[in-house]
Amino acid sequence: DRARGGGDNFEIVTFVTQGDKDKKTSLTRQPGDDFFTDTLDQALLKGGIDIAVHSAKDLPQHIPAGLEIFTLTETLDDRDAWVGPCAFADLPKGAKVGTSSILRQKQIKELRPDVNIIDIRGTIEERIELVKQGKVNGIVVAACALKRLGLEKKIKEIFPWEGMPLQGQLAVVGRTKDTALRNLFKAIDVRTRYGKVVLAGAGPGDPDLVTVKAVKALKKADCVFYDYLADTRLLNYAPGAEHIYAGKRKGKQTFSQEKLSRMLKEKAMAGKNVVRLKGGDPLVFGRGADEITYLRSYHVPVSVVPGISSATGIPADLMVPLTARGIASSVAFISGHEEGEGTAYAKPITIPKADTIVFLMGLTKLDMIVASLQKAGWPDTTPIMIISKGTRPDERIVKGTLADIKALAEKSALKPPALIITGATVNFYQNVPDKNILYLGTNPSHYRKFGTIIHWPAIDIKPASFDEKQRNKLKKDLARADLVVLTSRFGVECFMKTLKGETFADKKFAAIGAHTADCLLEHGIIPFVVAQEETAQGLFKALLGVVDVKGKHILFPRSSLPNPFLKDALTESGAKVMEWIIYENIKPPKRDLPDISIDQVIFTSPSTVKNFLADYGTIPAHWDILAKGPVTAKALKEAGYQPTALLT
Repeated sequence: DRARGGGDNFEIVTFVTQGDKDKKTSLTRQPGDDFFTDTLDQALLKGGIDIAVHSAKDLPQHIPAGLEIFTLTETLDDRDAWVGPCAFADLPKGAKVGTSSILRQKQIKELRPDVNIIDIRGTIEERIELVKQGKVNGIVVAACALKRLGLEKKIKEIFPWEGMPLQGQLAVVGRTKDTALRNLFKAIDVRTRYGKVVLAGAGPGDPDLVTVKAVKALKKADCVFYDYLADTRLLNYAPGAEHIYAGKRKGKQTFSQEKLSRMLKEKAMAGKNVVRLKGGDPLVFGRGADEITYLRSYHVPVSVVPGISSATGIPADLMVPLTARGIASSVAFISGHEEGEGTAYAKPITIPKADTIVFLMGLTKLDMIVASLQKAGWPDTTPIMIISKGTRPDERIVKGTLADIKALAEKSALKPPALIITGATVNFYQNVPDKNILYLGTNPSHYRKFGTIIHWPAIDIKPASFDEKQRNKLKKDLARADLVVLTSRFGVECFMKTLKGETFADKKFAAIGAHTADCLLEHGIIPFVVAQEETAQGLFKALLGVVDVKGKHILFPRSSLPNPFLKDALTESGAKVMEWIIYENIKPPKRDLPDISIDQVIFTSPSTVKNFLADYGTIPAHWDILAKGPVTAKALKEAGYQPTALLT
């Protein structure tokens, strides 16, 4: 009726499907996945009907060519119910439990491994009759089926597990070319309210090795699920999004894979743009296939942004080729950890025939890896290397042979994540010491060429929290603003996130420096003014050079740190400045400095100077001090330190 809108008439044609006729074939034997849909779909294709209405859970994995799903309806109830004379937990040992689903059989056994599963078929009424006749002690059925038939009182209890995909929903299927009918049913299609899920690769560790496309996905995200292999600094690209840690480190899982997949689905069904940020590449030992399969089963839009796998990115970063002419023409990748196993394999690893073998997640299995390689005929002199925390500031490397690598690894006390490479190309590795630079800002990518960057942020950025009343007031200020002034890339990101969905086409923007301007460009905004001198004074001069600010309303989203110069200077020039704290610049908790030799330190702002000295008291005399911009240099001088170089 909702689709019809009162204007069209429908003739209902009833079919008996193969699944309705054949009540003997067990569904646990997995008959064709079109068992309950083929009859109607064939009628569609032959023109006998125009629309087929299916129980959505019966849909085949692949809709026949020429057909498509026009609509999925809201679910009546997607849960499973227990029908029986007693509670499920009170069943005696050996009780007979009736079901027709392989999935439900597995779920039943997880709760009560001591009961017997009875494979049943038939209508809901026929199944309930089996309970009355004492042929089974109870049945597990879809709650929606009982509600649809007015048998809700038969429900003894609801099970805690997730029901079958699309349970309780109807699917309207039509011919692909029938555009008018598709549009007619669009009004009741729940998928129109769905967001989407992006499985994005975070790269091998170094946040600078993330792809541009992954960054774009993060900037559009409403919710980010990230694991322990993804550098948390990447979350700065999604300052206003909900950040959910989904670490899956062995023994410390935050969520089971089933729970995580369900959370991804629920967020997307709530209309959120969801990013599942995975270390490396989502589809290389990353359980990405499981999540794709699960989300597709619910018709939730899902896509993949490839990432640089640690299997290839870490060796490349160390200039260790996995293949090399005349040395190695084949490479194999092996997971060192299999689902459901403990810290050791029950049997040796099967080693494939290849010139180079790369083991991921294998540090705790090093003994078995070495034994398996030796059993496969690899000589004890074979070069092998272990890279712990590859491409990261605390990367550690041990190189040896099959004969001594276990002792070397134990002595070095390496920690996961680790990559193990075996083969002749390992000899390409050269341990050339580089200058170690402690970088105290938030974006070290522009300074990689200086040496080995140890990213040690002395500031932390947190988006300001806005309630609906505050957000509406900010929107009003934006509406009357003649100019928007932004002084950092964090200001841009947090401002855009807070006002997501707003249009800025008629607004002029002023930015401090190239980095802030680039960030605006990424959001499709061309700055009206860009101050080349990256200071508040520089931006003020640049503004006065192109615009008369007198009487102008200027919106100034800024950090929580007080810096009155720009507001005061603009106000004195006659501007009406509307200041908003859009993000908080706070001091992170004190950490022990990296246990490595530091050659240089880069301070990026006065707050990095203040916070570093608050934590550590002094800057070691042997460190070479570099300052980003004249304001930072001034802060260092006032603290009694003379920077040796001024950076841009």
